[in-house]
Amino acid sequence: MDIRSEILDILSDYIDLPAEEIDFKQPMKMAAGINSFIFLSMLSAMEERFSITIPNEKLIEFKTLEDVERFIAESKK
Repeated sequence: MDIRSEILDILSDYIDLPAEEIDFKQPMKMAAGINSFIFLSMLSAMEERFSITIPNEKLIEFKTLEDVERFIAESKK
């Protein structure tokens, strides 16, 4: 499974929106209705799934799901 598919799998635990309707380039709140609680829960699940640590200072840089996807890809190198 690629990173995007895994992110969508994690998201499915938090939101009721079909994967094909989620736009990774839009701000998260607009793309999937992600609020701050969902955001932090989702990132915690991603840290566990991908065996990475997301520094707190990086959190404010994540505006879109594409930003999160890019960070995960770079962390896995």
